Amino acid sequence: MIGRGKDKGESGVGGSQSWRELGGSARRRVKSPWVWRRRLHLVGKILWVLCGLLLLSMGGYWLWQKASDAEEPIGISAPDQPLERILFRTDGVLPDQWLSRTVDLKLGSNLMLIDIYDLKDRLEKVGQVQSATVERVFPNALRISVKEHSPVLRLVVQSTDGVLQQQIVAEDGTVYDGIGYTRTALKRLPYLQPFLHGDGSHLPLLGIPKVAELLRVSQKEYPMLWKTWEVVSLEHYSGDSRLPGQVIELRTKLIPRILFGANKDFALQLNRLDYILGKVKASGNPSVERIDLSLRGLAAVQFSSEQVNILQ
Repeated sequence: MIGRGKDKGESGVGGSQSWRELGGSARRRVKSPWVWRRRLHLVGKILWVLCGLLLLSMGGYWLWQKASDAEEPIGISAPDQPLERILFRTDGVLPDQWLSRTVDLKLGSNLMLIDIYDLKDRLEKVGQVQSATVERVFPNALRISVKEHSPVLRLVVQSTDGVLQQQIVAEDGTVYDGIGYTRTALKRLPYLQPFLHGDGSHLPLLGIPKVAELLRVSQKEYPMLWKTWEVVSLEHYSGDSRLPGQVIELRTKLIPRILFGANKDFALQLNRLDYILGKVKASGNPSVERIDLSLRGLAAVQFSSEQVNILQ
């Protein structure tokens, strides 16, 4: 017979058998490598974000600091380096005394406080100076280099008080007071009779580069002829190459008047002149008043006897 209910469930094992007590304490979780990698990845992301925020903060601070520095005046003082030497060189004839009068530099002045650009401007305002360079040579020197105009003609002008003054004409038509030229050098330059403008003035001088070309070719190819040139007359040469029939006239020791076509080949005209002078010499050197080389393909020779010969 089955026993009573009160005896049901009894066993030889004592104590309560609820589910909370079956396994003893709760089992510990197993942490797999995948979980660790996931956690490390998350921590890495957080660190990157923090680093980015730190860099942004540092960049912002740097920009703010630069802006603050830019607003503050920066005091720069020139080093106290005294000027002890002035190195002057020129491709022409300007003497050292001229430089001393023109720039008025004092030895012992602060080298860095010398306005080299102002010095350059002052030098180039002198008519004889074509260009100038001024530079500091550390530790204590200033170098001044000058390129001068090349003289080609002499010009005599009358001042307001009636005094005649001699001036020099450069290849580009610049007129200036000649400083440092010897008398011998000046005597080689022909005088210029300038073209008179409508207002009665002779400035500006136009067409001088053409005249300089004629003189240069004659000096190189026919030096004996060039030495006889005394006066260049621009009475019939305005300097405008667009106008036909313009004539450059030379007055020489041998021939009172020689006419060159201003817009024609100078070498060809000089060659023709040399040929004519050879023919004249072979004919016993009859007195010649005028030789016109400006004609196209021809030359007209007028003798003192008023005889005119046309030569090809």
